Amino acid sequence: MVAMTREELILDCRYYNGEKVPPEGTDSLMWGYEEAWVRMVLEGNPTPTNCLEYYTKEYDLPHLLPFEEDGTPISMKAILWNRLDHWSYMPANAEEFKSWYQEHYVRHTKTHRQLLNQ
Repeated sequence: MVAMTREELILDCRYYNGEKVPPEGTDSLMWGYEEAWVRMVLEGNPTPTNCLEYYTKEYDLPHLLPFEEDGTPISMKAILWNRLDHWSYMPANAEEFKSWYQEHYVRHTKTHRQLLNQ
């Protein structure tokens, strides 16, 4: 994977724009997931607090991959999958995740909006 800058990673976020705390009116839970994703990508996987590698392996299931290439990094999708699975009353399934992701997430990222404007 090519090393990305913090600013490049933030382009793949919907809620996190580099602030120290979530702005008022922002979904602070989603902001926190994106902030954690940016931090974990920049730190790399060797740190004990970085579970990005685990999330990506958990996400890398035959029924989820390949998933439509839309500009959102697989590691971001992995965190979103993990959190949906965590907060669901029953384990999340692939179709539930894809539906939630398409409806609530991908269409709002800065990268996706840039792709649409090309």
